[in-house]
Amino acid sequence: MPRKIGGGSSFKAPSLSPPPAASSSKPRNTVTTAPPTASTSGQKRPADAVDGAASASGPNKKPKVDGGTSQEADTTENRAKRQFLRGQRRQESTSAVAASGGRSEFVNLQRLDPKAAGKQRVETGFGPTNASRFPTKDPGFKITTEAKDYGKQKVGHTYTELVAAMKEGGASDKAIAKDLLKKLEDPDSTPAVLTGDKAKNAAAKLTTIMHVSEPQRVPGSDKTGRAVLRMVEKGDLTLEQAFTGSNPTFPMAKNPKTMRRVVNYDDTNFRKPPEKPLKFDEIAANMSDSSDDEI
Repeated sequence: MPRKIGGGSSFKAPSLSPPPAASSSKPRNTVTTAPPTASTSGQKRPADAVDGAASASGPNKKPKVDGGTSQEADTTENRAKRQFLRGQRRQESTSAVAASGGRSEFVNLQRLDPKAAGKQRVETGFGPTNASRFPTKDPGFKITTEAKDYGKQKVGHTYTELVAAMKEGGASDKAIAKDLLKKLEDPDSTPAVLTGDKAKNAAAKLTTIMHVSEPQRVPGSDKTGRAVLRMVEKGDLTLEQAFTGSNPTFPMAKNPKTMRRVVNYDDTNFRKPPEKPLKFDEIAANMSDSSDDEI
């Protein structure tokens, strides 16, 4: 049982210009949603847990927007801060620019309050998942799957267990990451290696957690997750380095508190700066520059 880690800081953001008009593109991933309501804040979440009793990010103080030189503005920390603002704006406004490819309905689900919305059925490129409320104050949806949808093959609830399930068939980390990214852009595409029932179950679950639950806890963290997957696809990281262990490159795989401390959204002067994950500074170079992903 992973130890519980929780807490978080409050963020305060500068005023933003009015959000751009909504995209008219039609998403392929679908989810049955209820009317959006405000999300609640939360408390504690076990390390490395994604689908059990997870912890909330707490009442967030919105981050400061970066400035300075072009090089300073392109650090992983500063890009994560900008994406926090864009992610928060998407969740709060129905007129915000929609995500591209198969991610639009994930954003719609992010806008819901799990405590009020009830159980949701989410269709991903790998198969269906369920989103429901946690019995805690976690502001993110609890993501589960049903074995009957995946040839009676069950998978676990942590990033460590999901990575192991996807690798069970012997596929390379690079090929697995490529399938995950391709399905996000085109849910109707045919996966090259994530074809077994157990692998598809794990892929569907990880995809939904990363793009629904995590950004409800720390807005914009889904973009960081995609950047980390691109690093795995390029061979710069293994899936284990990216999502497992005591200090994974994707900090949300440990807990939201780690993500908030590493990015330092409100520029706290820590007595002891947090240890950066492996190749964390390289994440920025792997973030998309597309208009649907940036402020």
